[in-house]
Amino acid sequence: MRRELSALIFFHHNFTQNELLRKEIDFLRNKLNMQKEFELENMRLKNTLSLKQASKFKLIVARVIARSAQAWSSSVIIDKGRHNGIKNGMVVINYLGLVGRVVETTKATSTVLLINDPNLAVSGVIQRSRQEGLVCGAMGTNLIMKYLPEDSDVKVQDTVITSGLNETYPKGLVIGTVTEVGRDYSGLSRYALIKPAVDLSNIEELLIIIQ
Repeated sequence: MRRELSALIFFHHNFTQNELLRKEIDFLRNKLNMQKEFELENMRLKNTLSLKQASKFKLIVARVIARSAQAWSSSVIIDKGRHNGIKNGMVVINYLGLVGRVVETTKATSTVLLINDPNLAVSGVIQRSRQEGLVCGAMGTNLIMKYLPEDSDVKVQDTVITSGLNETYPKGLVIGTVTEVGRDYSGLSRYALIKPAVDLSNIEELLIIIQ
């Protein structure tokens, strides 16, 4: 009986120790994750602030605080609004390239329509060949550059930038990289699929161009 009691006490002691160790490991793991998140945020903010200082534009830094729940819309809500000088139509970027355009404002927040939304289009140009086309959203991971002539000089890995033909978007903002080139159904023109320079599913800090 004494032996069984000793074994039970030993088992309970080990179980308690293991629980304490598990909780300590979980605490340290969470602490490491928080530290990593803090470092990543600092890196993003450093890149954002560096762009703001180096840019020829007047820029306002904003944070994403919500995403649209509508399946047919691709937009985010930021923590800056009319009180901060934000107006409808202003262009939104981050340190990697073009993000979208402000479409609605309140006193304290604004809604930004992302470039992959079908309702947004911007005049683009192939940086290498200067071929122009219309870049449209497609509600997915890619954009599509339309109305390219049959003999257009467009290649995979070409960089696409804003052409500046549309007054809304300043010239030279990076839109993305060509991933595929094809012909449309009529066979009279070509199109190019473009991977956005910005990961639109994972944006947290943005810059609004004040014009």
